[in-house]
Order: sequence, then structure tokens, then C-alpha cells
Amino acid sequence: MRLTVNGEARDVGDGTSLVALLEQLGLPVRSVVVELNGVALVPSEVPAVTLQDSDVLELVRAVAGG
Repeated sequence: MRLTVNGEARDVGDGTSLVALLEQLGLPVRSVVVELNGVALVPSEVPAVTLQDSDVLELVRAVAGG
């Protein structure tokens, strides 16, 4: 199936979970803010999400620093 991730098309297998996608991208689940189809997810929602064809994701990695 095809997703749009941060404006770029990406093909993933059917039934791919959001957690699996984040792992494939090398992003730690706890440090990523996720918007799925225009809706910001709270961190507790992320593990339950199974992606669907044509989903649009915006992923922002939270970085601490000074």
C-alpha cells in the first residue's frame, strides 16, 4: 500500500503498524510526534494504529537541547 510520509510517497506492506513504520525509519516511538490524516495522535494511541492505503503522516522528531 502507498502512504505519504512528510510529503513523500512510501510503499509499505499491507497491515503495517505505525510502530513498525517508525522502526523502519529509525525513529524512536517515544520521541516522535505523529499527525495521521490531519489529526495529531497522543502517544498512547500510536501502538494501536494499523496504517491504511493512502494515509498521510507527518512525523516530527522531538529533540531536547539547549
